[in-house]
Formats: sequence, structure tokens, C-alpha cells
Amino acid sequence: MTKRIFPVALLASVALAAAACDGRGTTGPGAPLTQADAASLSRAVFAIGAGFADGSVPAGARGNRTVLADGTTSFSFNFNTTQPCNPAGSVGLKGAVSGAVAGQGAQVEVQVAVQHDGCTVQTDNGGTFKLSGDPRIDVALTAAAGASGLTAFHATEVGAFTWERGESSGRCAVEVTADLVPGTQNVRLSGTFCGFAVDQTVPARG
Repeated sequence: MTKRIFPVALLASVALAAAACDGRGTTGPGAPLTQADAASLSRAVFAIGAGFADGSVPAGARGNRTVLADGTTSFSFNFNTTQPCNPAGSVGLKGAVSGAVAGQGAQVEVQVAVQHDGCTVQTDNGGTFKLSGDPRIDVALTAAAGASGLTAFHATEVGAFTWERGESSGRCAVEVTADLVPGTQNVRLSGTFCGFAVDQTVPARG
């Protein structure tokens, strides 16, 4: 796979990572997470899904890529692997990625179960959270693109994880859906992340 297979879908996923939470949720001195905390965590969680949107697969994946005489390329891979988190812990990834590229058109489908295991992630202010699956987050993404950009995009992230930061800890439920707004290159996000409402429209091109 190469990064050119699905660049617009990748940009759409990055846009989700950049804007997963708005300002509505449980806030105040007794709140387990601030809006900024939740936004940082959303970026860390969504970034994993964004990493698959260009048709890439983890090392050790099993499957094949077929190139026909007319230049059409199709691919289908399954994977069940663990990747390290920086600076500590790991994340388990189990699922499949498939798709096809023909001329200036492409399509991709991703299904992946993401299970954090003491995975330490950095926040925007330089702090860290340690995440563990409760039990996991299921990511699904389907998209299609042509010469002018996205023609279809639908993504979901559903599940939960626990977090630790210093002496504080808690559990976050995730239920976020993203859909291409018809006739545009914008993606609408809706749902909830860590108790914060998600209701935004963001440019697919970040």
C-alpha cells in the first residue's frame, strides 16, 4: 500500500481527530475530565483510526493485493497485532482492511477492534494519560473518493476505555459517528465522547 491510495479519507479522519469534542459535558471543579482533557484524549483515540484510512496495514498482516491488466488494484488484509505506545504500554489491533483503486477512484473499508493496555498518551499541555480497554473500542470506516475528493464517508467509534492520570482515574464511553455531508467535502460528527456531546461539521481536508 502507498500513502496515495486514499489521501482524502485520511484527511477526513485527521479532521475527526482534531475536532471530536465541543464544549458541552460535565464540567466544573468536581468533573473527572475538562473539555481540554477530553479533546486531547479524543485526538489520541481517533488518531489510531486515521492511521488506517490510507489503506495501510500493520506489520504481519495476512492477505493479498491484486493488480489487474487495466491497472485496477484491489487489496484485502486481516491483522491481529500489538503495537507499542510512546512512552509506555501497548495497544492491540485486530481487524481487517480492504479496498480498491481504479484510475482516479478509490474505496476503502476498515474494521478494527482497538484495545489499550496501559497505553500512555501525551496531551496537548504535555501531560500524560494511561489508557486501558474496557473492554475495547470498535472502529468502522467506509469511504470512496474520485478525482474531486470524497464521494462517500461513514465512520463510527463505539466502546469504552479507562484512564489514569496521577491520583485521578475514570472510565470514558465513546459513541461517535461521522458522515459526509451530501454535496460537500465536509464531515458531520455526532454522538458522545467521555460524557461530552459531539455535534460538529468539519472540513474533510482538515
